[in-house]
Amino acid sequence: MNKILFFILMLVTTTASAQYYVSVSGGYSIPSSRMILGTSLNSDQSIATVKKGSYGEGFNSQFRAGYFFSETFGVELGFAYLHGNDQNVDSYRTNVSAANVTSIVERTTGTAHARAYGLNLALIYNFNDNIYGKFGAITKIAGATKAEFVKTTNTAFGPIIATGKIDYSGRLPLGFTASIGYKHKISSNVSLFAELEYLGINLTRDSSEYTKLAVAYPAVPQGSLDGGQPAQTIPAYTWQLGQANHPVFPTPTKDIEYVDSLDPLNKDQSKSLTSVVPYSSFGLNIGVIYSFGK
Repeated sequence: MNKILFFILMLVTTTASAQYYVSVSGGYSIPSSRMILGTSLNSDQSIATVKKGSYGEGFNSQFRAGYFFSETFGVELGFAYLHGNDQNVDSYRTNVSAANVTSIVERTTGTAHARAYGLNLALIYNFNDNIYGKFGAITKIAGATKAEFVKTTNTAFGPIIATGKIDYSGRLPLGFTASIGYKHKISSNVSLFAELEYLGINLTRDSSEYTKLAVAYPAVPQGSLDGGQPAQTIPAYTWQLGQANHPVFPTPTKDIEYVDSLDPLNKDQSKSLTSVVPYSSFGLNIGVIYSFGK
């Protein structure tokens, strides 16, 4: 009988202290771990410099809903949007000639940024009426890494210049978050808060799609190729996404699938080896909490 009374007492106490709340916030994040995203060349292409960063850098907004089981412990589900800053994704490619001379045959200049939506589930612990901590898991549910670039490829007939935009999609990731914050009650239901948040997550690329692409090809003179080809001069022109392939030069594939293993001599442009890109960050969030009555 005593055990039953004790259980009822605990249940009533917990229910009495239970509380639902919602919150909205905005903030800014900086990279917590930088990875190499690009390699830039100086103006005369004599020095290469690596560019590090994280796609988690930038502004974010969050909407959260939570429930406190007691005055101390609670759980929270959050929906977040990341408006990432531009990251440098320059690159270059070299070639060794028959005379053993190394030269830069291709150079790409570009930027990329994240536009991502995520879900976060966290446990909350109130140290006191003002200070709290959180620890949880996070995943990305929508969005893409969006890049813009200009790629110049040298050929015997002149440069091929490609200008475009591409969206990268990733596999479903799982990361973790940890934060510590301070809240200040301004009324019985409304509080202001500020928190420092760590986000640890990386994204493995799954596919990409050109959303815009134009390639300026040089002219190919009559009889300049093996076998006296082409029979007539192919004039210089700009190829647009969706047009027929160029009769001489390789034409980009609109969609690319990223895989974990691939033939090293692969010639299928629609497949490429995957890579891991960073989204980890440290951030400061400021917002308002509305608590429903106990």
